[in-house]
Amino acid sequence: MNPEWLAALAAAGAAGLVGAAAEDAWQTTRDRFVRLLGRGDPEQSERAGRRLDALRDVARRADGGAELAQARGAWRVRLQDFLADHPDAAAELQAAIAAFPPPAPAASTTYRQSGKAEGHGRVIMNQHGDLTVRDTRDGRG
Repeated sequence: MNPEWLAALAAAGAAGLVGAAAEDAWQTTRDRFVRLLGRGDPEQSERAGRRLDALRDVARRADGGAELAQARGAWRVRLQDFLADHPDAAAELQAAIAAFPPPAPAASTTYRQSGKAEGHGRVIMNQHGDLTVRDTRDGRG
């Protein structure tokens, strides 16, 4: 198999796995990866389960952002090494990636502003940052 393709597959798997660790559907993902990484060996399955549980613990901490970035890199390497040892598992990893829950939509904020001026009035609005207004009609300023 093409090593670059396997590296890309490992990177996608790591990113999805780390993202899924914070989701409600984690148990399904965990079970799938324990089977994948364990390859039917109880000892390897146990080791994979412990590593996945540690990932879940990091993902559930509010202050785990930097650790999650490190975990993504570690899982990329781990999956790349796994694929080097088990290239026949590439299709199974690809299926696991396809089964990841979709990422949560990014939080967005909507602002609504309204301004009205009558006669010779002015409306000056600012969403973010500083705003300085000087009236120079009377020669000052």
